[in-house]
Amino acid sequence: MPKLDFDELDDDVRAKVAARLGITAPRNGPRRSANMSKDQVRSHALRVLAVVASLSQRERKRVLQHALKVNDV
Repeated sequence: MPKLDFDELDDDVRAKVAARLGITAPRNGPRRSANMSKDQVRSHALRVLAVVASLSQRERKRVLQHALKVNDV
């Protein structure tokens, strides 16, 4: 059986196939931009880790996991 290229299908057939497969069209709007640069994120991460520096790695992991859990609220 020959392979079909999705882009070669008629618009109406492509729409039906996409709907059946649950494929949505890509957003054409502006992409989300980051509020902070990578350097700012790194700097804040180091500041957070400096606060828990006296803890063991296991304790840091537990504290940070709890912080992520609290942040999800």
